[in-house]
Amino acid sequence: MSKISENSTLNVKLTVKPILFTMYHIHAYMGPCRYGEGYALTTEADMETTQKEFEIFKKELADDVDHSNVELLEPVVVHWHEDFALKEEEIAKALADDAKTDFYLIRGLRISSYFAVELSKRTNKPIGHTPNKSAISKCDHVDMTAHLYAEGKPGYAFLDFEEMNRTFAALRVKKALANTKVFFPLKSAMLTFGCQSSYLNLEDITKKFNVRFAHVNSDEVFQWLDALTDEEKAEAAKLADQLAQESQGVHMPAEYIRNDTEFYETIKKMMKHYDCNAFTIPCFEVCATRELNRRRLTFCLTHTLLKDEGIASACAGDVGSVLSITILMNIARKAPYMGNTMVLDKATNQCRTLHDVASAQMKGYDQPALPTEFVSFTLDSWGTTMRYDFSKDNGQTLTMINLSPDMKKIMVAKGTINGCDDYLTPECKHAVRYTVKDAVRFHECQKFVGHHFALVYGDYVDEVKAFAKECDLEVLEA
Repeated sequence: MSKISENSTLNVKLTVKPILFTMYHIHAYMGPCRYGEGYALTTEADMETTQKEFEIFKKELADDVDHSNVELLEPVVVHWHEDFALKEEEIAKALADDAKTDFYLIRGLRISSYFAVELSKRTNKPIGHTPNKSAISKCDHVDMTAHLYAEGKPGYAFLDFEEMNRTFAALRVKKALANTKVFFPLKSAMLTFGCQSSYLNLEDITKKFNVRFAHVNSDEVFQWLDALTDEEKAEAAKLADQLAQESQGVHMPAEYIRNDTEFYETIKKMMKHYDCNAFTIPCFEVCATRELNRRRLTFCLTHTLLKDEGIASACAGDVGSVLSITILMNIARKAPYMGNTMVLDKATNQCRTLHDVASAQMKGYDQPALPTEFVSFTLDSWGTTMRYDFSKDNGQTLTMINLSPDMKKIMVAKGTINGCDDYLTPECKHAVRYTVKDAVRFHECQKFVGHHFALVYGDYVDEVKAFAKECDLEVLEA
């Protein structure tokens, strides 16, 4: 079981402010939207009804909301009178937690759509109406959404709690992206030579997802590496020894693992300094400097270890893959695999994804670590890579995604594992093989997104599509 980093986006939750909106009649008469006689027409009866519904509301919030994705703020009651005067002090009650509110969840007893629209105008934040299990009003949710949609604002009329929880999960992933800052050392170009399908413009990514970036020259990374203290080097050595002891096999000189754990400790130190919680670095360009050859290290193990802590980390300076990993990591709460993806045989719908960045927590952060081994990246026996025999999981489902370079499309597909290539072979060859529904369709969709896919165990297609809807992404499903 992995220890999640305190900086991981997995710790992000959607903050939801629940509000019960009701009408207290000042005068005892029939109307508006009021029926009965005697005591039933009094203000006191309205107040009793409100309190009863408020208790039901709070119980539903406790029992039916998926709290793994949501932090519920203190529910409040907001009321108005039959003269339709909505007092500012009542609005103030609703807005008391606005600074930390991501989503306003409304339960209405009478004509709540008016209040919801007013709240939207004042906050410009998503407004949703709870499923109407017990509320008196049954039409306010669609009355609200029709107005908000016409204004181009986010509104939600939840038919049931399943739909509500699915939406909250998607919005939480969107928030996780917005809380991502990528540590992205550069060498010779912003767009790495090894992955032209990564992105078109970093500013587009920031505008689309609110993802931020911190850049340094890659030479500076090695300056930090050389400046590690004796204590930090000792910590890296301790980690290397631990990894070797816990593995199922080490097929390389164990001392070389320390080179890679020292690099890992360096990156963690720099990410903390620059307040980042995601990482990528251009492998091709840095490799060309011959620094990796001189130092006998690669970046593979760092990507692996960061993902096992819930920190998105991608090969080859591929920012698009950092985003894909972040999305799948937060949807599935599992460490994604990432790599070059290709159709092998259209007749049998055979595909594979290969790279050297398997993770021990690919089955879930709450699950025991997978049985893994260590193999060198190079034929000279250096450059630590973690390997897992995917053939152990033949028949299991994978979900994979990739974003288009313009950040307007997301491809999603499912595959069924049927093998593992080059499990213990050096070089960047370690591959999971799988069959897809339609390899031709897969390839046609892939033309829009490129070759680097992130993938996780399990079927999360619906969750990906829900996320795509919230981020206005066109879905390419294969």
